[in-house]
Amino acid sequence: ERTAWSVEPALLIAMIGSGCSAGSDTRETDPDAAAAEVPAENAPQAPASAAAPNTITATELVDLLEDPDAPVILDVRSPKEFEEGHFPGAINLPYDQICDRLGSLEQYRQGEVVVYCRTGRRAGIAESALSEAGFENVRDLEGHMVAWRQAEFPVDVPAACC
Repeated sequence: ERTAWSVEPALLIAMIGSGCSAGSDTRETDPDAAAAEVPAENAPQAPASAAAPNTITATELVDLLEDPDAPVILDVRSPKEFEEGHFPGAINLPYDQICDRLGSLEQYRQGEVVVYCRTGRRAGIAESALSEAGFENVRDLEGHMVAWRQAEFPVDVPAACC
């Protein structure tokens, strides 16, 4: 016996392109799973037609960190990944919580925001959500954490407790 599955195209488009405007029951993806870069169910999705992100290289970012108007660095990985090592000075805000926590980023709305994750998938979702919310100067770190570590740039790891 054969079962046919069908989804109304308008419903599918609404589900895929909902971004921050939809109510969300966001759950964080298990970063240790093989599909760590696959978004959690109901997390905001980057539109398929999104333009290429405004990018910055790791070397450019390191140079900017000395500037008094340095960009805010947003690490959109899980808290566990963040604790295992992150860019010095980065703020951890998991990509699937961006929509619910936009208020905590309000002070950075007029400045430059650099977003990174492990390889780019989650950062792209976060960048789309930020752009949709009116952040105009959002940049994507080329190569993300993988490239940062390969270049042997500094990584902060919190000291063990007790």
